[in-house]
Amino acid sequence: MTETPQAVRAASRARRDEGKVRWAIVGASQIARSWVAKAIQSVPDAELVAVVSRSAQRGRAFADDLGIPVSATSLKSLLAETAIDAVYVSTNNDRHCDDTLEAAAAGLHVLCEKPLGLTLYDAVKMARACDSAGIVLATNHHMRGAATHRAIRDLVQTGQIGRPLAARVMYCEYLPKELQTWRTKDKEQGGVIYDLTVHNVDVLRFVLADEPVEVMSMKASSLIGENGVEDQVQSIVNFASGLIAYMHEGQVFAHHETALEIHGTEGSIYGRGILDEAPSGRVYLRRGTEMTEIPVETANLYATTIAQFDAAVLHGELPAATGWDGVASLATALAVRRSAQEGVRVSVPRFEGNPPVPVA
Repeated sequence: MTETPQAVRAASRARRDEGKVRWAIVGASQIARSWVAKAIQSVPDAELVAVVSRSAQRGRAFADDLGIPVSATSLKSLLAETAIDAVYVSTNNDRHCDDTLEAAAAGLHVLCEKPLGLTLYDAVKMARACDSAGIVLATNHHMRGAATHRAIRDLVQTGQIGRPLAARVMYCEYLPKELQTWRTKDKEQGGVIYDLTVHNVDVLRFVLADEPVEVMSMKASSLIGENGVEDQVQSIVNFASGLIAYMHEGQVFAHHETALEIHGTEGSIYGRGILDEAPSGRVYLRRGTEMTEIPVETANLYATTIAQFDAAVLHGELPAATGWDGVASLATALAVRRSAQEGVRVSVPRFEGNPPVPVA
């Protein structure tokens, strides 16, 4: 018989005392296969015990390839047989809301892939449901786990460039052929805005500790986008502090270097080759004509994200990016989408007074 949410939480608290989080992956996706499953398996206080896929064949192959003990075709059937504490939701974008709400109703902590939802209504519903249930909801904005981005944040927050005035962030890559399916064809859930703009927004919020308030954007279906689905977008973003940022996201650039720059009254920061799944890139601090490289000890971004999530579950800390961080990045991305579609300046909704609640 499937355990009640109260029983699941009680069992989870018992395992928390043992210092272990038992994970299931919901959605046998490429990113789960390439990065997140191995990251969970590499973290000492995490144990990957199951994968859920609506395709029994796909789920079993995924489990066999990665040494995962259990595969199931639904979360309900999994919970009837297997004890877990947390899920990584890695289904298609249009499934994030329903899969997260199902996990929350079962008393499970959730790391959800970005975008948190396709609409603000869904994203806020997800965040509030998890807050009400007293469980951890995190958004997989894995860029926060990059040592390069944390170094840039430290430089900004310790005043190394004075007052930040402007920023540029360019996350341009070539989307692998095997991923050119719904991401490049589906008008409802595909496109570079849901795929990469949310990341750039979150990186800027993270390193600047500042909030977007207004955007102006243009988009294009330049090469691989079909059915009006955008494969690149460029935006100007006003932040609450008065800082102006330029953002460029693209899925059609095989030769473009990713970059993040922050320019202030006393200096500039240059990050080169840093917006990536892999731990890569360099960070430089420039004052006048003098350019100094900042030493960075790289680490697996996803393992850092999983370890911080486990600390939230086990010790009541905050995950790297909360559910409300996912709401904020989606709010700006949707403003970008509307601005690009309508050719107008768009204000970004704010969601204040909704901090994450401590873990029960």
